[in-house]
Amino acid sequence: MPPVLRLKGPHDHHSRESHAQACTAAVAGLALDAGVTRLTLDNPALTGFFSFSQRRMGINGDGLHGLFDYRQRGYHDGAEVPLATGLALVRAMVLRHGVWCRLDGDDGFFVHVDDEGELYVGGAFPGAAVERVRALGLDVDEVQQSPYVRELDDVADARPADDAFWAEVGALAEARGAVLLEEQYVRNGRRWYEISSVEEVATVRAKLTPRARLAVWPALSPDTDAVLAAIERRGPVALLVEEPQLGDSFPACVAERHTSVRKGRAALIPVDAADRHPLLSAELPDLDGVLRTRWRLQPTRAERLRTYLGTLWAGDRVRGVVSTGLDDIGVHVNLGDGVGRYAGFLRVPDMSWSRFDSVEDVAPVGREIEALVLNVEFSWEQVNLSVKGLLPDPWQLFADTEPVGRMFTGVVRKLLVPGALVDLRNDAGLELGGLLPAEDVPSWVEEGSEIAVVLEELDLDRRRILLRPKLSG
Repeated sequence: MPPVLRLKGPHDHHSRESHAQACTAAVAGLALDAGVTRLTLDNPALTGFFSFSQRRMGINGDGLHGLFDYRQRGYHDGAEVPLATGLALVRAMVLRHGVWCRLDGDDGFFVHVDDEGELYVGGAFPGAAVERVRALGLDVDEVQQSPYVRELDDVADARPADDAFWAEVGALAEARGAVLLEEQYVRNGRRWYEISSVEEVATVRAKLTPRARLAVWPALSPDTDAVLAAIERRGPVALLVEEPQLGDSFPACVAERHTSVRKGRAALIPVDAADRHPLLSAELPDLDGVLRTRWRLQPTRAERLRTYLGTLWAGDRVRGVVSTGLDDIGVHVNLGDGVGRYAGFLRVPDMSWSRFDSVEDVAPVGREIEALVLNVEFSWEQVNLSVKGLLPDPWQLFADTEPVGRMFTGVVRKLLVPGALVDLRNDAGLELGGLLPAEDVPSWVEEGSEIAVVLEELDLDRRRILLRPKLSG
């Protein structure tokens, strides 16, 4: 077996776009060397293989826009596409637009893209081919095999969706009044059909994507209050809401605590494989009746991230390691023992109740922190965190213990047009800053001076302390 070429960008490559262009050109040349003009899709996926979101990247259609129609017909396991379409898919994968699949050609040619933008290309290539790839600015290594070969896939035995299966679906629909059919047409891509009679089975069968995975669930419920109440359980679920204008399809989203449902019907479907117990399940065989699908079961990093996010709720405590800084904006935090890489975000105002001069002082890269979950933004795949949220609010403590009229000896921190900012410290060690209006600032005061002041007003909502000078005598 010839060695596999691993292509990766040098450490100094300027941008992901230039890297994608180089990778696409390299695969084009290697495919032509191997005489490959068409490629077969294997285990295709929509958003979910990579850890990012469409909203953050601003990408339309998971990188499939313009390659297939709006329903992604032609994008499924076993589909054949021209080399030009395969190259466009390679580019989208390297750019992390969402789409992912393995690409297979004749005579052992294949292309696999990993979640770091590295490519594994298999096939028999002339020696000059490797030098041409290097000339594109890519590093080339020979490895024994790709980490994405089918032999390493975790797969499960599946029942073929044959006539006997569809007879059972029809019988369930008649007995229950209706059932909901889930069509997983690609990994992370699902469509939903309601079947209420035996006669509707044939209509739905004609719409399904080749080699789709199927699951039959109880029908949508008109008791949406009960459905929404069930979201309160800890664990990720998909919320299906009836959208009559879409006919027989229902959009799915990861449910959040404050989800609202308009009048209609709804259902919850478990997301985790271990929680899924449909009424029936099967996979579509090819037209000759042979079941050739081998769905890759092991979760990707992004799928593990989505599952992890689904377990978090506002008010939870989490631990993580600061991974990257964004100057004066905040820092990213690795959560979940690396599953939530860069998923946590700790903004500067949520780092500490105390003043600090630099983010490096309170949240340097590599520091382990404990933080409070403020909220989970699924569309951004981001967990907003607060370190100071785990600590008592010093403003509230100060208000509870220091009455108006209390005298302090403070230190002038800064002189401004409105007046002097004076740091106050009480007997419990709490330190806050108050404003002494300009008309009350003595002429001798300078930054660093000690001054006797009286607490005039403490406004918790505006986080403002107003001071007045202590009268002598």
